Amino acid sequence: MKRLHLLLLLLAIAFETTAQNGKKISFNARAGFSVGAVTPVRMPESIRKIESYDPGLLPSLEVGLDYRFTEKLGVATALRFEQKGMTTDARVKAYYTTFNEAGSEGNQSVTGYFTGRVTTKIKNSYLTLPLHLTYHPDNDFSFKAGGFLSVLLDARFSGHARDGYIRHETPIGERENIDAASYDFAYNVRRFNAGVEIGADYHFSRHVFASANLNYALSPLMDPEFHSIAFGMHNIYLNLGIGYRFH
Repeated sequence: MKRLHLLLLLLAIAFETTAQNGKKISFNARAGFSVGAVTPVRMPESIRKIESYDPGLLPSLEVGLDYRFTEKLGVATALRFEQKGMTTDARVKAYYTTFNEAGSEGNQSVTGYFTGRVTTKIKNSYLTLPLHLTYHPDNDFSFKAGGFLSVLLDARFSGHARDGYIRHETPIGERENIDAASYDFAYNVRRFNAGVEIGADYHFSRHVFASANLNYALSPLMDPEFHSIAFGMHNIYLNLGIGYRFH
């Protein structure tokens, strides 16, 4: 919270600077939503079919600063609250996982290779600090590219399995039928998430603009010591929004 207050203070000082030197520095506010997925870079063989996908409602709010060091080039940063998540239902075969709440026989933790249906629900909240180089070819469009660092505020990563069976520890281990079992991996989501981001703004007027930002997290979603899913997952999201620029 102290860091958040400091960032807000810096933004307020920059806004005051804007009033004195509006040619170089501008302040903006933006609201939008994200759509995307928490996904492996390549779809593993254990996921045979995605039966359904629901991006959910993932809002974002942002306040930012743009600095022009020439007429067409500049840098931009912001403070962004955003959510990233999804709900999926998939058919899997020999899918390595851990049911850490209950198995069909009441076991508290079961690890192995599951075959059947898996529903996963993810909704994570972040405070994100992007840093971009910007290019302004004309008064209508501006383009940006750079990176971002996100701090996790709240993690939700849970799901359940059904209509299948699990083989304990190895693909040929002891078989146990699974009518219903659940898991919760929220505690294993990384506190920090970092990656690259590109985007573009379209200016309807001097003040109002629409934006689109595509971001890809280079750091995996889960902690390094997490092994209950056999493949790495990354946040890949497109954020769309409407903003207002102060001069």
